[in-house]
Formats: sequence, C-alpha cells, structure tokens
Amino acid sequence: MPYRVAEICAKYGVYYYPIVSSARAFRALWKRAYHRFREWLGAVVYEDPWLAGGHNGLSNSEDPDRPEPPFPRVLELRRLMATECGLADTPIVMAGGVWYLREWEDWIDNPDLGPIAFQFGTRPLLTKESPISDAWKRRLLTLKEGDVFLNRFSPTGFYSSAVNNPFIQELRGRSERQVAYSSSPVGEHEWPFAVGARGRLVYLTAADKLRAEEWVAQGYTEAMRTPDSTLIFVTPAKAREILTDQINCMGCLSACRFSNWAQNEAGTTGKKADPRSYCIQKTLQAISHSDDTENQLMFAGHNAYRFASDPFYANGFIPTVKQLVTRIQTGD
Repeated sequence: MPYRVAEICAKYGVYYYPIVSSARAFRALWKRAYHRFREWLGAVVYEDPWLAGGHNGLSNSEDPDRPEPPFPRVLELRRLMATECGLADTPIVMAGGVWYLREWEDWIDNPDLGPIAFQFGTRPLLTKESPISDAWKRRLLTLKEGDVFLNRFSPTGFYSSAVNNPFIQELRGRSERQVAYSSSPVGEHEWPFAVGARGRLVYLTAADKLRAEEWVAQGYTEAMRTPDSTLIFVTPAKAREILTDQINCMGCLSACRFSNWAQNEAGTTGKKADPRSYCIQKTLQAISHSDDTENQLMFAGHNAYRFASDPFYANGFIPTVKQLVTRIQTGD
C-alpha cells in the first residue's frame, strides 16, 4: 500500500498515479494519506488482480480461482471516488486484460464510469523497442490460452501471473511434495521419519510417511523444512541451489519469504527462510539478460496467448511502438 507516494510527489510537484485492485484499497489510501494531497492525484490505476501480469493485488477475501468481472469493481471504485472523495472527474486507468479497444466500447464515454483511460502492458512487450530478449518475444508468439498461471510462489507474498513454464512447474512440484510434521509424537503424527544428514527424527502421519517414502524413491531425497512446520521434498541438486541462493541473498526485499534477511540490527527476521519460494532478483536478472525463457520467471498478462491468434502478429511480425499505437487507435 503506497501511503507515502502522495506526500513524496507533492513535495516535488509531480502528479502521482496509485495502483489499486479494489475500491476498498483506495479508500484506505485516501483516508490515511491521499486526502491531504488531492491536487497532485493525476489518476487512479485499477489493476485487475485476475487479468494483469506480474504481481497482483488479490486480497484474502478474494478467490484466485474465481475471477470477478472488472466493470462492477471499477464502478464501485468510481462511486467511492465521487461520493466520498470528491473525485468524480479524476480519471481511472483500467489495467489488465486490455487488448482491443473495441472490446471496451461500453466503458468509453460511460457517464457512470466517468473519465476512463486504458493501460496496455502486455502488447508493448512485443515491439522492436521492447528491451526483453528476442527469445522472450518469440516465446510470447507461441503461448496458448491458460498458459499464464496465477500463483503464490513469489517471495513478496503476493500472487503473481507468470507463464506456466518449467520454472513455475518446478515450484508447483515443490509445494505438492509437502507434508506436515511434528517434532514429537502428537496425535496421528506418530510415525518417525529421519531428516537431514544427521537423521534427526520428525513425526508424520501414516499416510504422509508413505508419500514421503515414495518421493524419496523417486529421487527427491532432500527434505527441507518450511516456516509452516512442513517438509518439502526436492532433489539434492535443487536443495543445493536453494541453499546457495539463500546464502547469496543481496537483501533486495525488506520482507522476503525466501530469505530471512532484514534491515535491522540483528540483520534477520528471526524466521525460517521459505524453500518453497525463489530468489526473484536472480531470476529477473537472468531472463532479462539471457535467452533462457523456460527456466526463469516469465511475467505476462493473462491475455498474452492472443499474440498467437491476432492477425496483426501473423508470420511472427513484431511492430515498432509507433505501428502498435497506430493499430490500437483503430480499435484493434
């Protein structure tokens, strides 16, 4: 929640454009901070949590598997802005899922929604000026519907939308090979299981011990503890990679689930690092500076599959930004 952005922008005479995913989020921002700097509010960006790429603002009350249509949510945001904030004429920017403007005709000049703009985040990836690698651009042209996966593996703790490539599939495998354990026999957790080089015993249920033994037989011999008193099972090579990445932490996030680094005197959160996540700095650097799109995090909006069927991109055509903007202005 970017509470301080209004104060910072007002100090330098710069308009600010907060990104929210619900009216509720904007209400909190407005009441706590933004009402004091209303003259520098350029617009409010509504980023749809089920359609946008990258990190998404799903709340605990929203179901990641049950998308809600954006119109009612944006209408609720407008009504809040108009009635409680006096912002009836402040633009709202619709972000996430925007491909053809003709698909949003009922939004344009709609008196209930007021001033509306549209943010294109995915289509500009596939332009000649786009800084992503040629391999990434070629991969975008091959995506199919459903290839972008809403997941919660990010070390930020937020949901994020990324291409369901081997990188994401390996993370899914880690979490699926997971069992709860107890440090001592308690209830159904009465079956001993040796963990680590020293063979320290933890206790599993009978069913989970059978599952754990099956994973070990398949080569997932390393059991790694999580902060939630569970074990995940990975190969020795993957365990070494996870530990190496955690040791090499550069402290890029002040609250990273994958690391227990913290910006305090102790230098630690005091919590166990979570091996179900990953070093986001490492993978974003790798995909930005290499041709590896399969084994790195590849953010994309959920409409990215449309590159493959949109006639504008036929035969692998990659436009300039100018060509793309001209095309968008036609409604397509």
